[in-house]
Amino acid sequence: MPYTLTSAATLGYDLVRLPGGRQAAGVVVAALRSGPAERALLAAHHPLRTSDPSADPLHAAEEGARARELAAAGPRLQDTAGAAGAVAAGEQVRLAALAEQLRRSMVGSASAFEHLVRTEAMDPLGGHDDHLGGDPGDGDAALDRALAADVLADAAVAAYAARELPRALRRHLSEPYERAVAGAVPGTFELAPDPRTPWGPALAEVLDGLRHTDAPGRLRWRAAVDAARARGARDAALARSWSEAMHDACWAAHTSGRTAAAAAAQMLAVQAFLDGGFGVDDGATGVWNAVSGCVQGVLVADLLGEESLALLAQPWAAVTGEALAGC
Repeated sequence: MPYTLTSAATLGYDLVRLPGGRQAAGVVVAALRSGPAERALLAAHHPLRTSDPSADPLHAAEEGARARELAAAGPRLQDTAGAAGAVAAGEQVRLAALAEQLRRSMVGSASAFEHLVRTEAMDPLGGHDDHLGGDPGDGDAALDRALAADVLADAAVAAYAARELPRALRRHLSEPYERAVAGAVPGTFELAPDPRTPWGPALAEVLDGLRHTDAPGRLRWRAAVDAARARGARDAALARSWSEAMHDACWAAHTSGRTAAAAAAQMLAVQAFLDGGFGVDDGATGVWNAVSGCVQGVLVADLLGEESLALLAQPWAAVTGEALAGC
């Protein structure tokens, strides 16, 4: 399944369950943030441009190809069909094995993630880069973009496929990106919520709340998800209504030109979620979905109907006892 900026919440679902998910989310944010100056900085650290004699471009290309072969072996969600129908030593053993496979399996893949970073994330508005101040006819700018895309893509694969790649190979792939970020002015590749936007203050509140979640707070999130799941089990229409509200919120972001902002918000939420101590099980069992719904609702609170907005914001109210700002 391909990843898209419009469905960044689905990408987030995968990233919060990966050991390199926080870093992978950061690469998406950096790609979204990259204008001509940022691309020139990234391109300067490409093996073709660096003066480091140890950075042999041919070796780098070979390592990149090897990493992508290894990354392709990661577990995919569609691969669980065989496990579901397999005959095991016992039903409990089979179900436990299936649950673990579902917990680790991705909706997308490393190659799908790389494609998102190279294409949509580097040009979220589509077309040429006029909106970023670049000249589509400028050969230097085009080369910078291509080299920067390589640097970001290698870092993306290294982070996404951290389970499949040897540590030395991951470090080799991500080093040019890390050097670029380390050598940049602080904040260059960050995409913090803009307080001037309608959603900026509310989004900052959500991210800060997630980032500083303590153990009792994590329990409250899990309880809120369990309660919502129980309500959905009693009334299937409620579960459908949440899914429809999330779909409407993603569509509202798309039609209002907020796709890139919403995708950045989801990636920042991935980082805040992990910083707040939530684990793989929280990502797999519904807590991430609840969080991503709150984030998406904040981004389009001025465009959604009251019922849809209330559904998306409900977990925040259940956890904090307060209404979601802006909702």
